[in-house]
Amino acid sequence: MSIKMNKNVKTEILSYQAGEVTAKGFLAKAAEIDKQKAAVLLVPMWKGRVEFVDNKAKQLAAQGMTALAVDLYGDGKIAANNEEAGSLMQNLMDDRAELHRRIEGGFQALAACEGVNAAKIVAIGYCFGGLVVQDLARINKQIAGVISVHGLMNKPAIKTAEHWQAKVLLLHGAKDPMVSDDDWFQLREEMSAANCDWQKHDFGLAYHAFTTHGANDMEMGTIYDADADRRSDQLMTNFLAEI
Repeated sequence: MSIKMNKNVKTEILSYQAGEVTAKGFLAKAAEIDKQKAAVLLVPMWKGRVEFVDNKAKQLAAQGMTALAVDLYGDGKIAANNEEAGSLMQNLMDDRAELHRRIEGGFQALAACEGVNAAKIVAIGYCFGGLVVQDLARINKQIAGVISVHGLMNKPAIKTAEHWQAKVLLLHGAKDPMVSDDDWFQLREEMSAANCDWQKHDFGLAYHAFTTHGANDMEMGTIYDADADRRSDQLMTNFLAEI
């Protein structure tokens, strides 16, 4: 297990069991952990545990938090292209029970880390990861909060405990072609029926992947939006402070 250190943050590759795979997450923590702050579970986009989420973990650790970027595919697998990413993601979309085991494994791995208060864990997911953290709120009554950033909103076909005890923040591009009105209405009704403390912020000019620097594929509807990125970052900061 390699550990890198700088003045404020130390990082390591954390191996843990998650469903059928041995996952290799990226753990970042402050040299001096602030136990009053939330710990954060970061769930990546469809390509796997890419540098984007590792960097997010380091940024959070620099603020005194412990953050784990999870590995949903096992062995640190990162898709080489969109076709492979689609296949890897679809395998878990088709086996939602296994997806639940993998994200629950990540939660338990973070909760077991030194200095982490298991009652103050927030999960942040991007794109596919947004769907995953929504599912975590369905199956895990310990998670304190979940933030879905341009997340998919497909409800699982399998029955879940549907706890929805976490606070929920949904950050959504109003022009996102990957989320239908029906998907959103169904999710809204599900959360409201569970008396969930949820909030949703729509960015009127934003498409899918609005926080992903360099995204510029109008055909797929994935476009970086600096304003939506900045505003969503502030909303996440406020949400984490509340937790």
